Amino acid sequence: MTMGALPSNFAHWKGWNWISLLGLFGSIAGLAFVSGDRTNLPIVFALIVFGCVCWFISWRWGSFRLWTILLCAVLFRLLLFATPPSLSDDAYRYIWDGLIQHEGLNPYQFAPEDVPVEDLKQDPSYKNLNSKSFISVYPPVSQFIFWLGTHWHDPSHDLSYYLIKGFLVLAEMMAIFLLARMVSSGFVLFYAWNPVIIMETAGQAHTESALLLALALVIYLAKMNYSRWASICLSLAGWIKLYPFLFFPFLWRRFGWHSVWSGVLVAVLVALPFVAPYVLMNVSGSLDLYARFFEFNSGLYYAIKESLLWVTGDDWSKQLGPFLRVVFLCGVPLLYLLDRYQNWSLAQACLITTGAYFVLTTTIHPWYLLIPLFLIACLQMHGWHWVWLAICSMGTYLLYVDGPYWIFVILGWSGWTIGVIIRYYKTWIQTLLRYRSKTKFKRLRPFIPMINAPLHVLDLGCAEGYLGQQIHDQLGARVILSDIESMNQTTLPHHQLKSGPLPWPPSHFDVVVLYYVLHHAKDPEALLREALRISNNRVMVVESVYTTSFQLQCLKIIDRIANRLRSFGKMNAQEKYLDFRSSQQWRKIFDKCHSNIIGEFKSGFGPFCSVGFILKPQFIIHHKPLNTHKINSKKI
Repeated sequence: MTMGALPSNFAHWKGWNWISLLGLFGSIAGLAFVSGDRTNLPIVFALIVFGCVCWFISWRWGSFRLWTILLCAVLFRLLLFATPPSLSDDAYRYIWDGLIQHEGLNPYQFAPEDVPVEDLKQDPSYKNLNSKSFISVYPPVSQFIFWLGTHWHDPSHDLSYYLIKGFLVLAEMMAIFLLARMVSSGFVLFYAWNPVIIMETAGQAHTESALLLALALVIYLAKMNYSRWASICLSLAGWIKLYPFLFFPFLWRRFGWHSVWSGVLVAVLVALPFVAPYVLMNVSGSLDLYARFFEFNSGLYYAIKESLLWVTGDDWSKQLGPFLRVVFLCGVPLLYLLDRYQNWSLAQACLITTGAYFVLTTTIHPWYLLIPLFLIACLQMHGWHWVWLAICSMGTYLLYVDGPYWIFVILGWSGWTIGVIIRYYKTWIQTLLRYRSKTKFKRLRPFIPMINAPLHVLDLGCAEGYLGQQIHDQLGARVILSDIESMNQTTLPHHQLKSGPLPWPPSHFDVVVLYYVLHHAKDPEALLREALRISNNRVMVVESVYTTSFQLQCLKIIDRIANRLRSFGKMNAQEKYLDFRSSQQWRKIFDKCHSNIIGEFKSGFGPFCSVGFILKPQFIIHHKPLNTHKINSKKI
């Protein structure tokens, strides 16, 4: 594991191993002692926060062997195994669904309050059920676990609960051991020692534990190219929680239909024991009711709901939940398309799809977050936005004892949003710039000359080089990139400019492109003369223009913000020269430089208005050497 940016005697002090580990053991032992009573929830949350601090120190500055990490992971879970279902009452639904099956009934046929077997309603599991008017939505593999765990049911004891929990915890431990075969020991610790995860798996027993094993098998088998077995495991994952079925197209793209059909067949076979005419209608009805009436710890949903309430004065919650579900389902094909062009790994595709689902759902319980936490460990990425959300989500349990709730929802999702922006900011900026380069190329394309030999092009002030890459890819041109700052994100050759004239002989290039460059030059006229000197055909200039002083001020603000965002500070020193001009002022400069305008185009409006000028040199002009020190990159 890597050390933090701390003094070496601090970062390498071996005592952190023992201090952090003892602190984590103390936290887990404390949770085992107090979490059985819901009135102790403030203490439970405090212990989880303390445990997370110790866990972070262990991950960041500790140094543990893999066998130590796995042994402690087992011990942590054993410490919490005896914890009753105090934070969540889902376990009572597990037991109830299992008992229904032992009575020969289909768990998708009746809501608990409508079950015709009255003796069952005397069982403690019925008395502790939530949502007694809702038909079960737990899929077939989950139902099999419930059936198996209630085989030796005794109403006076908790045997069924601990059997079901035993199956789930064993599945999660197997997932951890499988994770250890795929990632470094540091990321095994990252997942296996997280107190939030330990509490929600060994402490409260949720079916996500079984889903973790199924997904771990899918990722591992896909890496080993056992695609048919991976698809079988994915079908089992879908019958533990339904949304993993959305991952099938990711497998299909990687391995083809011949590898996916086995999973589809297994999915059908597993579902057969529960098939009945009423199942689809009943289950879909329950899912629709959940989406309409259930809401918990959902950041985007709450934000839209409160905004609509403030604007309209009406409560749109019953319409908003189903609407967000439709938005997600309509967006899933876009994720499949992005997977094709972004070349995501399978785990990354699953994480992005799961993340989109969680953002757009109306209910996010803390245990739901086990899946993204496991997937980021599989990817060996930190994913601190998910970690932060998981820790804050544990604070939402305080609602059960009339404690603070909204503060943890706001803190959790605000931190998650900030974390996502920080982590993916550079990726989003580069994606936007690549997309914009396509638009820029389309504007220039009608004016690029067609010659027999490969076109020789200089993208002067190229920034990231995406426009030059488009010219190279679309026209097969030989493209040279050039700029003062090296920000090249392509494989094209890049020449970093120094003080003095441009380092190419006269008429060296067929085309020179200056896209949003001249307004940053200390002497735009001299720079344009240089561009005309080294071009034997034409110079293509695109500049933002203005007609009012207000537009000019807007341009200066937009330019500074855009260039700071894209360059991460590299272009700050070049903001000294922001010489925007009107179309007529640019024409005067072109005349002074002895060039003819042979083409022109306009785009945008207001402060976003741009004009492109296609210039042809009248003749080569010799002039004093140019100081190119202040040539700057393009703006967004």
